[in-house]
Amino acid sequence: MPNRFPDEGQAPEYNTVDATPWYFEAIRAYHEATGDDALLRDLFPVLADIVDWHVRGTRYQIHVDPSNGLLYADEPGVQPTWMDAKVDDWVVTPRIGKPVEVNALWYNALCIMADFAGLLERDGRRSPDRAHFTSARDLR
Repeated sequence: MPNRFPDEGQAPEYNTVDATPWYFEAIRAYHEATGDDALLRDLFPVLADIVDWHVRGTRYQIHVDPSNGLLYADEPGVQPTWMDAKVDDWVVTPRIGKPVEVNALWYNALCIMADFAGLLERDGRRSPDRAHFTSARDLR
């Protein structure tokens, strides 16, 4: 998900670890308010693909740590969390690693996917802690 849309003619910036899990929450809230199952069916494969990409890894070293299932982000000189103040080349609040609020969002996104899988009668296999699918492909 883009973090910022600069002025006209410039490309969007994608240097964020927390915007994508917020997207899952936005879709959950929309579905709760509208009951729009058709949109959910359309978006589910995209959401599963997003989970897969986070497991494999994305830009800015955003990836799931296979040892504990937590989301990790690190890129020197980049401010990947919502605390994204930067002055020239100085990242004011570097948040390297696995920030707790980012992982709360990640856990929420996985729980949302499990709920969507059940709602859509997909195979939402998950471990007892509900937070780690064998693979997002299992949800399709």
